Amino acid sequence: MSALTDKYDIQDELGRGAFSIVKRAIEKSTGTAYAVKMIKKDSVGQDFNRLQTEMEILKKVQHPNIIALKEIIDTKNCLFIVTELVTGGELFDKIVELGSYSEKDAAVLVSKIVSAIHYLHGMGIVHRDLKPENLLLKDETTISEVKIADFGLSKIASQQVMQTACGTPGYVAPEILQAKGYDKEVDMWSVGVITYILLCGFPPFYNEKLQLLFEQIMRADYNFPADYWSDISENAKDFVRRLLVVDPSKRLTSAQALQHPWLTGHVPNTLIHNDKLKDFVHIKKQQSRTLGAALTFSTH
Repeated sequence: MSALTDKYDIQDELGRGAFSIVKRAIEKSTGTAYAVKMIKKDSVGQDFNRLQTEMEILKKVQHPNIIALKEIIDTKNCLFIVTELVTGGELFDKIVELGSYSEKDAAVLVSKIVSAIHYLHGMGIVHRDLKPENLLLKDETTISEVKIADFGLSKIASQQVMQTACGTPGYVAPEILQAKGYDKEVDMWSVGVITYILLCGFPPFYNEKLQLLFEQIMRADYNFPADYWSDISENAKDFVRRLLVVDPSKRLTSAQALQHPWLTGHVPNTLIHNDKLKDFVHIKKQQSRTLGAALTFSTH
């Protein structure tokens, strides 16, 4: 570990995954704080190819709304991935803490997420697992500085159509479930789901039985209940409608989404009270504790 500790003071644990621990690291030469993901190579097993893809992508990307890579330290037994440190936690957790926010705040957030996705798609990268847990905040002072994280399921697109069933139930696009092959349009479906939740506090598709949930998604079977959507602008609803489209060829691209009136025009400052979002975040955390990896599915 000297290759890491020669350059960094390793401090408190920030989190852990199936085969990694993330700790705060202070660069000795500058005093700058970073996050370091520490991975024992012998624990990775068949996930090593996925890890290599994630590293390849992190090396390529540089965008204000994507977690930035500092460096990768590769040793005989361990791999250390050093990235910028984000301290604001998950986006939805912070929104719940605030108590309320406005439709305009939601539009600013979505605009930044779509900007990052547009950048990725322009580089031929498909995230494939956009969800609230992968939207982090730069710090605790604002909800507008959002960062996309976790490229573990991402893919560098080629001329070959992607077939792998992967993603997270509730956010996964219909074409993935239909096993007909898919492309970057899957990310825009996920943006539609996230936007829907931001605007009303609960997901457009929900069922405790996965098969019934997937059937809802494949039919795009959702609505805008008046009790929660009556104060939301028509432009916002139109934005969601144009993303939650079963046929990927008719779904907004990232470029088209950036030009949509909800992101470019006047957005009302209508307050969104997030009682439902609080319940949703609580349920989601309970599920992640009890179901664990079952929430994410991937064939390889």
